[in-house]
Amino acid sequence: MSQQLKTCKRKTQDDEFFTMYKDCVRELHKYDLRGRRIICPCDTRESNIYKYLKDCYCNVKFDSKEWRNVDYSKYDLVITNPPFSQVREFLKHLVSIKIDFIIIVSDVLRYFIKNGKFDLGIPIYKGWDAQKFYRSDRTVKSVHCGWISNFQDNYHENKILNKKEEKNDKTRIRKSY
Repeated sequence: MSQQLKTCKRKTQDDEFFTMYKDCVRELHKYDLRGRRIICPCDTRESNIYKYLKDCYCNVKFDSKEWRNVDYSKYDLVITNPPFSQVREFLKHLVSIKIDFIIIVSDVLRYFIKNGKFDLGIPIYKGWDAQKFYRSDRTVKSVHCGWISNFQDNYHENKILNKKEEKNDKTRIRKSY
């Protein structure tokens, strides 16, 4: 593993990173979220993800329950910045309940997905990087992270991250002609 990834892994063990509003705008504007029932299970009313979605769409909720206790059947899309220490379990849960998601993960996890070391069995799309986060004391901290989703954005800017699924996707595209 490269030194940059080792450093990133060490920095992301602390779960208190809050997304900047500009990073929400840069990534989330690419999706048509009208009419979607959106849940932000790892956010609060003060979260910039929640604020951006509330500014642009009405049908967004946050849930003060722990993410494992949320009734996801009421929603069709999860958008959040989950605790990095729980992100693998969180992703597996979202995949198992077959719900669309757009979330922020560490570059370490994006590296593992890309290289087949964390296989979810579905295509994962790589979105914009998000490299600066607020801390609970309102200072800004640089951390190598980025957005991922399990569906393509409307502008087709995001590319498939996992190599195995990229090959499968190209095969599906060729067969559809």
